Amino acid sequence: MTTILATLLSGLFWLAGTGLHPVAALTWLAPLPLILASTRVRPRTALCATALAWLIGQGGVLGYYLGTLRLPVPVVAGVVLLGVGLATGTVLLARGLLLRGRTVLAVLAAPSLWVLGEYVASRLLPHGAWWSLAYTQADVRPVIQLTALTGVWGVTYLLLAVPIALAALRPSPRPALTCLLVLLLGASGWSAWSLSRSPEPAARLTVGLVALRQPEDGLPIDRPPGHDLLARYAARVEGLVARGARIVVLPEKVFAVTDTTMPVLVAALQQTEAQVVVGAVRHRADRASNVALVLEPGGTVATYEKQHLIPGLEDWLTPGEDEVLVDGRFGVAICKDLDHPGLVRRYRAQGASVLLVPALDFTSDGWLHGRMALVRGVENGLVVVRAAAFGRLTVTDPGGRMVGEATAGDAELLLTTPTSGWGTVYSRTGDWFPLLSVALLVLAVGGVVPVTSGSSGRTRPRRPADRA
Repeated sequence: MTTILATLLSGLFWLAGTGLHPVAALTWLAPLPLILASTRVRPRTALCATALAWLIGQGGVLGYYLGTLRLPVPVVAGVVLLGVGLATGTVLLARGLLLRGRTVLAVLAAPSLWVLGEYVASRLLPHGAWWSLAYTQADVRPVIQLTALTGVWGVTYLLLAVPIALAALRPSPRPALTCLLVLLLGASGWSAWSLSRSPEPAARLTVGLVALRQPEDGLPIDRPPGHDLLARYAARVEGLVARGARIVVLPEKVFAVTDTTMPVLVAALQQTEAQVVVGAVRHRADRASNVALVLEPGGTVATYEKQHLIPGLEDWLTPGEDEVLVDGRFGVAICKDLDHPGLVRRYRAQGASVLLVPALDFTSDGWLHGRMALVRGVENGLVVVRAAAFGRLTVTDPGGRMVGEATAGDAELLLTTPTSGWGTVYSRTGDWFPLLSVALLVLAVGGVVPVTSGSSGRTRPRRPADRA
């Protein structure tokens, strides 16, 4: 009965604490019932309970995977099984260490399994760091500051280490409490220092964002619906510029253009006092690409081609290879590009302090994808200006503060934002934390390998009560 209750509680906590609209506090609690129950049952029972709890937790996103993203069933099964593997592996590893009285290793090393799983998935799969527990904390600014030091990997680590420490308080109060205090005080100290930083007050700029209703893959501007949409956008852009905007960002794939119709788009949207960034599908004789056009007051046009396309939905497009930096400080990216931390780090290394991001989203994932962009900004000390056609219009500062936000659908924003950023440990050093996790995982696995006793060669796990 205890195991059944733990399974249900953890499953419901994961259901509410992950997914498209997570309750941040519940993410911390989700593993706790399972870890507590695991030390009282056989390994097979603990494994089955954890797997079932994770499956319950995935109930809220299966419709999104299959319906919205239209992922093939085998791919969805693979994503779910990845989560099952990380959850069961982490719980069983923590269980084994706790039963052997190795509380410090359980708290500090067992979470490394999940961290490495997320990291390997981000490197091998085309979705980047999209699949991470860390985004559940995106609205909790003190927690998300850790990404400026470790990337998302440090937040995932903390989300597992804290419940393991809480589970160990009863059998091993002193080492568990010591580990818990070290983790929380270390993270709190870093967070307090990070939150004390602020952008330079003089380096501020008025930006506008606008998103009108549109189809997913752009309207040809030489046809009446596209021509009408262009006229409506032109009026909105002119209005924002008249009210002081010096940069205006429109969504991804607003229009479909060719070399023949491109001048029509430029003539309609180009301003004499502001830069305009507009997403479009650019068709050429031999290929089509998802682009962000930067229309500058001087009459020049810079073109950025989306580098990270959505598998299945954008297979008909050709990915780009190069970054585009405007005026030495404005980097340009498109929607899913921000799922890939490496691209954003490259922009920061080139001197970017602001990212201008046309985006699309799929309505239901508007909060999640907008917060992923926020996290990329904190990781690298960047301002992120993002306009999503079916998600949210957001402007965030380098410290993760939401400067402005609106739900897309005939919506606009006009606000003054910082344009100065700062370097971070993560932007300079990259993914060092997963490398540390390799060493921690080796220690954790070594801690659960049975040690032979006497000449019989038999082993016996030490329960916490066996410790001297």
